Amino acid sequence: MSTSESLNAEPRSPRLPRLRFRPLYPADFPECLALLPPWLDLPPAVREQLPTAWVTRFLNEPALLTMVMEDLAEPAGERLQAWGVSIALDEATHRALQLHPEAQPPAHLARRIYSGLMDGSLPPLSDRDIGLANASGSLHLLSLHWDMKRRDLSDPYVLSLLNVSNACFRAGHTGFLTQSMHFEGGTLDEPMVLAAGFPARPYAEADHPPLQALPPERRPMLFGITREAARASLPGSSVRTVFEHQPPVFGFSARQRSLLWLALYDDSDETLATRLGVSAHGIKKLWRGIYERIADQQPGFFGDDDGSDGKRGAEKRRQVLAYVRQRQEELRPWATAP
Repeated sequence: MSTSESLNAEPRSPRLPRLRFRPLYPADFPECLALLPPWLDLPPAVREQLPTAWVTRFLNEPALLTMVMEDLAEPAGERLQAWGVSIALDEATHRALQLHPEAQPPAHLARRIYSGLMDGSLPPLSDRDIGLANASGSLHLLSLHWDMKRRDLSDPYVLSLLNVSNACFRAGHTGFLTQSMHFEGGTLDEPMVLAAGFPARPYAEADHPPLQALPPERRPMLFGITREAARASLPGSSVRTVFEHQPPVFGFSARQRSLLWLALYDDSDETLATRLGVSAHGIKKLWRGIYERIADQQPGFFGDDDGSDGKRGAEKRRQVLAYVRQRQEELRPWATAP
């Protein structure tokens, strides 16, 4: 191209971000390692085992809630922009970790929990355990870590990513009858976590001198709020949204709930079958079971549509996903004691 041509050429359009959030996939983990925050300070043995543990164990644990945020405009291998992990706790574990309101927990909760998950001293709750705690009003959530690749709050891209992160936080935690929500982060996270609606809470006094000696990027900080305190405020903040709840209506099975959750983020039955470890026929059977359960519980849900052909089946799926997107209680375990 000549100089005159280059001067008259149309200016290139700026790259448009294509941000979205979704569940973590096994292939994501190499990128996730770069999003482990410095303040987490995992022991070398735990950090070394973490990739294998996530892919072979943790992704299948219902108590570990994890989502990623990606930019589809970036090249493959560089798309993940943020990653967050939370854990569901019952009342006994919540008290053992000294997270109840009258206590001051020691610092580095996430580090200790990861170590306990690795060595088996802190087994994660099963789907049934979560359901019992959820239905009895004794379930608690703790965000173990969250980090973004970029953090300059004067950068419009970072602000857009922060908006997506807040939407991701709401999607990942809403639907439980949560009694308290805690967030362990770094001191550099404080402005963003406070803006999400979390008040800061102190660690045990004995931990303060060594924590203050750490550089800011390596210093953990704890935030948390109870259901009572959150519900006393008006809706608006991300953390207040977590405490919205209505009992589920349909009582889907664990496998049906997993299908619905993943289907919110990927319409491909082939991908869903791979993630759930079932055949294409198995996926169709799961969808059919979902439709039948809904029709049994709420006969008017689908109107006059009997779903007898593929087109009507697709419309049924659209209606179901629109419903569970608004009523995430249907996607969470819920079980009453015998």
